[in-house]
Amino acid sequence: MAYEVSDVELYQWGSDTLGAATVTHSIVGPRGKVGFVRDIIAEVTTALQGLTTVPEIQVGISSGDFTYGRYRLGTTTTAAYGVGPHRASQEAWTGLPPRTLNDFAGHVVLDGGPYGTQGIAGGSFGTQVPLGRIPASGFTVVNVISGTAGVDRVFLNPLGPLNQMQPAKDLKVGQTITVQGVAGVNATVNGVQTISAIDPNFQWIELTGTVFSGAYTSGGIVFINVVVTLLAGVGTPLGAGFAKVKIQWVGAETV
Repeated sequence: MAYEVSDVELYQWGSDTLGAATVTHSIVGPRGKVGFVRDIIAEVTTALQGLTTVPEIQVGISSGDFTYGRYRLGTTTTAAYGVGPHRASQEAWTGLPPRTLNDFAGHVVLDGGPYGTQGIAGGSFGTQVPLGRIPASGFTVVNVISGTAGVDRVFLNPLGPLNQMQPAKDLKVGQTITVQGVAGVNATVNGVQTISAIDPNFQWIELTGTVFSGAYTSGGIVFINVVVTLLAGVGTPLGAGFAKVKIQWVGAETV
């Protein structure tokens, strides 16, 4: 029997260059669970600076992307935060949920906002969902063949643990993933990869920069990487401190 169980996880990174240089980190969530960024926290130990654009913490599909969440670290586009703790959920946000604050563009985005419609081709598109929710992850691989211009084309199991008839429907071109355990084809298929193309019927993905060889024999799991970018300010960037991201993962505990 499966129950919907929520896991709330807090991820933390210390950085002597928070705000001064761009650094990325990656998260893999629990298998089969959808994620929502519930809070983003900056503990600033050296005052931040970005005379043109303030530093920020982004949560997204790749470096520099904020599909899942965003916290721009300042009171305006050019006035960065000083020493001390700063928390996105304590800002003067609006929405119940998703929580957002646009006193300047993109200051705070939490909870997978904004809402939009999403559906399956040929079906209903009336469902309102947070467009920035983190998709469930942990796809099993059923085949790998040569794809566009000879890259690896990876087929995902539509009847696997996630029970998705269109397993790639929530993935995006440019998204960072991790592939592991694929046997028979080129070893470079395993590792951190970027999606270069997605099947219109959402059965396969292709991987940027790979060169297919061999013949698939068995195995393989694909995990979505949630990429946290500690983005430096623009214009004499300075700063140091700690960054924290809180994500709530929702789904069946037995998956």
